Amino acid sequence: MSEKRRIPNDWQLKIKWNVKLFYLINSRRSRFLDRFYRYYFRLGKSYTLPVFLPFFYYSGGLESLIHLAIALLITGILMPSIKYTFRHKRPYVLLENVNLLEPVTLKSFPSADTAYAFTIFGVMLFYGSLPIILLFFVYAVLIAYGRVYMGAHFPIDVLTGGVIGFLSAVFGYAILGYLSF
Repeated sequence: MSEKRRIPNDWQLKIKWNVKLFYLINSRRSRFLDRFYRYYFRLGKSYTLPVFLPFFYYSGGLESLIHLAIALLITGILMPSIKYTFRHKRPYVLLENVNLLEPVTLKSFPSADTAYAFTIFGVMLFYGSLPIILLFFVYAVLIAYGRVYMGAHFPIDVLTGGVIGFLSAVFGYAILGYLSF
């Protein structure tokens, strides 16, 4: 017996500000931003983690690296679970006139790249100096903005991914407190 979905696949379209903000960001084209985001968005991928490790070791030593590992593990478990539970389509599938900068796969909600970026930022909040924290905040916001600019996500996707990533950092810190150092 098939169960009817309670949340329709196109629920993101029902949130008017979500669609309006998507078009506002995605329709503003710039040759500079197109080039910038073709490369920058890769910093939201988990395989770029080694780039960040020296910042964490310098800022908080081994403890910060363990905290980061725990938080990224939480994010890494949550993101695919949520994506495959909701199975929401990408903006270019649901909308017309989407500027898609790079091909995308999987599902839209929530943005895993944004979640990873905000996990990294969230953990750095516990260890970094103000300039490094601001640098990591700008990094995370640029990843989130870029995912919408590139046509890969709705604003609600990156907002939710950011919250999940940040909360993963907080929960990671709580778990770290139970470990003995």
